[in-house]
Amino acid sequence: METPTAAKLITKLKGHTDAVVALAFTPDRCLLATAGRDGVGRIWDVASSNPGERAKFTKTGDSFRSVAFSPNSRVLVAGTSAGLISMYDVTDKTATEVRVLRGGKGSIDAVAYSPDGKQVAGGGEDQTLRIWEPGVASSGDARSLLPGHTRPIRTIAFAPDGMTAATASLDTTARVWTLSRIRSSQKSSLPHGLGAISAAYSTDGKTLATAGPDKVIRLWDLTAIKPTVRTELPSHPGGTRLVMMPPDGESMVSVGEGNQVINWNIRTGKPRLEWELPAGSVSSVALTLDGRYLARGMTDGTVEVYRVAEKRA
Repeated sequence: METPTAAKLITKLKGHTDAVVALAFTPDRCLLATAGRDGVGRIWDVASSNPGERAKFTKTGDSFRSVAFSPNSRVLVAGTSAGLISMYDVTDKTATEVRVLRGGKGSIDAVAYSPDGKQVAGGGEDQTLRIWEPGVASSGDARSLLPGHTRPIRTIAFAPDGMTAATASLDTTARVWTLSRIRSSQKSSLPHGLGAISAAYSTDGKTLATAGPDKVIRLWDLTAIKPTVRTELPSHPGGTRLVMMPPDGESMVSVGEGNQVINWNIRTGKPRLEWELPAGSVSSVALTLDGRYLARGMTDGTVEVYRVAEKRA
């Protein structure tokens, strides 16, 4: 592989007064949500020629730990330190709370929307995956409670068909769950070295990538009766923060604990491009769905957005 290319800085966003603990782009990549240790959530317009803050949201006596957008980019879910998930309408230049999902015991460190927008998943400190159906008739209580992990859940990912979900935990496993309105249950437990903190499905739902503090990224074949490791890729030297699979079905992007971003060819298991970010004290990272842009939250509250892809022809 060639020498790493310097990632292009798109913008720096200032407003948080403490570390940024969670970030998420809208699927259309026009907005970026951030949650700070300062107790404030912010939504930024990152698609305009002059990126800046669009809205701010807070919750009295609580702070936000995780954020995710709905597939249509109109609703934001934000997990809190008190076990709640607040839903915000972000269609206007405000963030209006429209519903609260309850049930968590301790902080909600991971949230995710199903691809059809009908389910919200949350998990965290209480080691339990919860599934809500937050429609108009929702009481705010979870439809399904799925215990099993023995340490906090760090990441949740829905499969493309919305019928299964994966969780990653530092209990040295990633787990795959079957989701149903009648009965949801654990489908499989996937061992992962020192623990998993990120998981991502391929576009066809047949492969799951898991990664964490150890030096291996695992690609699991989910078509087998018992999922098996199809490929092991050498991870980043200090471990991997995040993995995601863009819609092209042929690539994967991984973000290291250091300053390295790699675009992989998952068919060959070889890196295609490597990007280098400036040194800094990073507290959280997020990628756009196409893997072309990366946001990183810094411990001083700054948010930086970079392009980590070649310019389109």
